Amino acid sequence: MGKFVLGFDFGTLSCRGVALRLEDGRLMASAESRYKNGVISGMMHHKPIPLPDEWFLQDPDDWIESMCAVTARLLGDSGINPEDVAGIGTDFTSCTMVPLYRDGLPVCKDPSLRDCPNAWPKLWKHHGAQQYAEEIENYAREHTTWLKEYFGSSVSSEWMFPKIMQVARENPEIYRKTDLFMEAVDWIVYWLTGNLKRTGGVLGVNAFWIKGRGYPDRDFLRALDPEMEDLTETKFAGDIIDVGDCAGFLREEAAKMLGLTVKTAVAAGHSDGAVAGCGAGVTESGSMMLVMGTSTCHQMMYREFCSFDGLCSVAADGMVPGLYGYESGQPATGDLFQWFAETCVPQEYYEKAQEEGKSILAYLGALAKKLEPGESGLVALDWFNGNRSVLSNYNLSGAVIGLTLQTRTEEIYRALVEANVFGSRRILENYRDNGVPIKAVYAVGGIAGKSPWIMQMCADVFGQEVIVPQIDNVPARGAAACAAVALGKVYGYPGCADFSEASKRLIPPETVIYTPDGRKKERYDELYGYYRKLHDMFGSDDSFMKGLRNIGRR
Repeated sequence: MGKFVLGFDFGTLSCRGVALRLEDGRLMASAESRYKNGVISGMMHHKPIPLPDEWFLQDPDDWIESMCAVTARLLGDSGINPEDVAGIGTDFTSCTMVPLYRDGLPVCKDPSLRDCPNAWPKLWKHHGAQQYAEEIENYAREHTTWLKEYFGSSVSSEWMFPKIMQVARENPEIYRKTDLFMEAVDWIVYWLTGNLKRTGGVLGVNAFWIKGRGYPDRDFLRALDPEMEDLTETKFAGDIIDVGDCAGFLREEAAKMLGLTVKTAVAAGHSDGAVAGCGAGVTESGSMMLVMGTSTCHQMMYREFCSFDGLCSVAADGMVPGLYGYESGQPATGDLFQWFAETCVPQEYYEKAQEEGKSILAYLGALAKKLEPGESGLVALDWFNGNRSVLSNYNLSGAVIGLTLQTRTEEIYRALVEANVFGSRRILENYRDNGVPIKAVYAVGGIAGKSPWIMQMCADVFGQEVIVPQIDNVPARGAAACAAVALGKVYGYPGCADFSEASKRLIPPETVIYTPDGRKKERYDELYGYYRKLHDMFGSDDSFMKGLRNIGRR
């Protein structure tokens, strides 16, 4: 049958996997396993311990159990002999931060610390560290040049340093006991191989690591908190490798649990957003990837380095080696639409959706797509989980303007979808305004594949073609491509010398292209003008939204 690579995509709610044949990229099997405990918020899952607002944790046992379940399905459904699995690759929601002991054991598994939330992995969308992000940002803006050059002058509460600082400030005893703080994708590789490796492309996005310059110096860290002065020298131990490098081979225990062999190579990890280029076969400079799932990640590949505000980060070799990876994003897309469906939709809509054999979101979409741009008289802000780009402010919240007693449910839903697409347009404009040309826009993820009307809206709003690769499980395929490139480096596998070669071999070329409708673009341009007024009004001064949210917290 040949040799095979497995790719594992650790998402917010589940682990997805694919098995590809190295010879020709044939999809042998795909599988998914949902995490037993999912997203831990509101209350800890093992005891009735309340969690503050904006806290989102996960149980690392869920990741391992789901990976094992997915592997068993992949092997069972495909008939692949474990001896023929040449390599595996992984990607992970990022930044998900895990406190560890030196041997790789998560600190939350220590019985003496299990009841302390700060001992647990903080999921990417954990915003409980916002105050620490603001503190780091204020200091870095005044005392560094690298924050502006590489991180758009902003610090996200989703990143490593704010989450670590939260542990150091709120539970210094846990901080001192912790030997390592790692991105979850680096920990997964550590668990698989026993080798302490970190991926530079991931660190360059979320951990203030700059290729050729390293981490922030001791003076900077000491100024943030004396406890953290030697953080990067001690608790960030490990070799830093590139995307597509080989991190090692399966250690015996991991191989046994997965049903594989110690001959299986393991690639450096990747983030779920940035790996999308590898998974969609897009590796050219000037390509913008919209990864549309629970959130939207905007991943840009460009040969030159540019520095400007409104970015999340720019990292050398951040998506594929040889190009700079630029990252921006919106922290609520699918999450926002699901919230609306669960919170704001009358029962009669659910009944009609059931009669038509549709999910509630598919039913709402069928109604919303019949509306003309601006027909409802509504405009919204999609900041229901804060704003990542271009404002990078998680104190901001959502809004819907123009409601009347005649407003219908589908009109509100469409306004929220429009707000999300307008947010993407604002991000794309920021790139172009700062000298980064966008030659092609690609969209991947569940929304891109399941909602053609939203993709057409993107094309109309952007005034540019939107290309949707006809590929399922794009991140998992990207992780598999990472494994193939690692095998090319280790064994010289033909057609796997780099990501360009591996993509041609492993990724199907079929796409659907959405072309702008000139008439609708004009209407959207007018509506976007109102969106920008609202965006700038509330985005330039967060005191209104921040104050409103804080009333109930006092």
